[in-house]
Amino acid sequence: MLREGALIGIIVIRRTEVQPFTDKQIDLVTTFADQAVIAIENVRLFQELQARTHELARSVEELKALGEVSQAVSSSLDLQTVLTSIVDRAVQLSGASGGVIYECDEATQEFRLKASHGVEEELIEILRTARIRVGEGAIGTAAATRAPVQVPDMLDERGTVLPQVRHLLAQSGYRSLLAVPLLIEQQIFGGLVIYRPELGSFSHEVVNLLQTFATQSVLAIQNARLFREIEDKGHQIEIASQHKSQFLANMSHELRTPLNAILGYTELIMDDIYGEVPEKIRDVLDRVQKSGHHLLSLINAVLDLSKIEAGQLTLSLNDYSIKEVVYTAMTSVESLAAEKQLKMAVELGPDLPIGRGDERRMAQVLLNLLGNAIKFTDAGEVRVRVTSSDGDFLVAVSDTGPGISDEDQAKIFEEFQQADSSSTKQKGGTGLGLSIAKRIVEMHGGRIWVESSLGKGATFWFTLPVHVGHQRGAHEQAHSGGGRSGG
Repeated sequence: MLREGALIGIIVIRRTEVQPFTDKQIDLVTTFADQAVIAIENVRLFQELQARTHELARSVEELKALGEVSQAVSSSLDLQTVLTSIVDRAVQLSGASGGVIYECDEATQEFRLKASHGVEEELIEILRTARIRVGEGAIGTAAATRAPVQVPDMLDERGTVLPQVRHLLAQSGYRSLLAVPLLIEQQIFGGLVIYRPELGSFSHEVVNLLQTFATQSVLAIQNARLFREIEDKGHQIEIASQHKSQFLANMSHELRTPLNAILGYTELIMDDIYGEVPEKIRDVLDRVQKSGHHLLSLINAVLDLSKIEAGQLTLSLNDYSIKEVVYTAMTSVESLAAEKQLKMAVELGPDLPIGRGDERRMAQVLLNLLGNAIKFTDAGEVRVRVTSSDGDFLVAVSDTGPGISDEDQAKIFEEFQQADSSSTKQKGGTGLGLSIAKRIVEMHGGRIWVESSLGKGATFWFTLPVHVGHQRGAHEQAHSGGGRSGG
């Protein structure tokens, strides 16, 4: 029987009579041989198709499993969860009985067991206390050579298994192992070891599968490590911020006590309590008192900010008149505007409702905005407008000052930030006024922003709920931006 000139078999026919086969009989056998060749070829093709189908199905299953593994180890940023998922899936993929995963300490070059699956607790304790360095044992050798290491028989003393764990592994029913290094750009992250009770080497397919899985897994480990580092740094920054806020609060309190005494004695001297004061000295004392009050306002601003950051500032919620808040603030800054010959104007909407909030803190917001506007405006006017709609007050403080660039608007509500201009630097200030105003407004559940362009003045807007039911925490505060820093 021939297929494309190649001999694939022979048909032999025997009979008892001693006589030649007829031509018809020979043709019949030849036809049968041709049909047999076709049948044999069909069987061969079917067997090849079955083998290819089985191989393809296995590849699909492996890819599916790798996809599930990748999703599992990438679905968490907790390092321990990621490591546990990796070793669980590695044992599942390879058909092994148990496995462990190590993390490599970069400083000491030692492997430390981090997670396991299907391994007895007694063996885990031995493996956890064993000091395995790069180049030692199966996993250390795999890491050093950057390649998988197999041990077909763990009782073979010529193998790479450490003596202190070889017999214990055998007692636990394991006879062979496969160690795969976890690498990224040749940097050792750790290692993966799987165990099984059967003697012999793992198949080439399993080794390749575990290598592919290890490559995927190390990316998840790196992400989890980076996330853990970021969390640690964030926690350290949070602690440092708390210490800073507490330090500022303590220092502000300590500075305010002697300053109040200085201001009190200065006022007593100017009131001639200790005798008549010459006019020349009175002028000096007047400057001392003004500078002292300015310093006190700066200290109070730092104290307010530190209290807000430490979560110690509590709003006192009561009924109030927004109209009275506006006029109280305007009266407080009237003399400052008069010194610069600036016009002060107020526009109040009709039928403004009675509100509920912290009246003193809202007055502080208005004072910061008005003081800021007066400080930066050399000619023209400062105007306050208040309206109400949809359960909110809308307040605007406008000035005819130099205006604020878009770049500066993006940063001036941040602590210790000011518009970067020569006029700003000449005016001075701590850069806390608007930051504090923003925090107070957000604690009420409102938001604050600015509209301005260079040479055309600025308008600071803020909204406040007419009725504030409770103080808003940091996670509830609205995100607002833009503005010029004052204070």
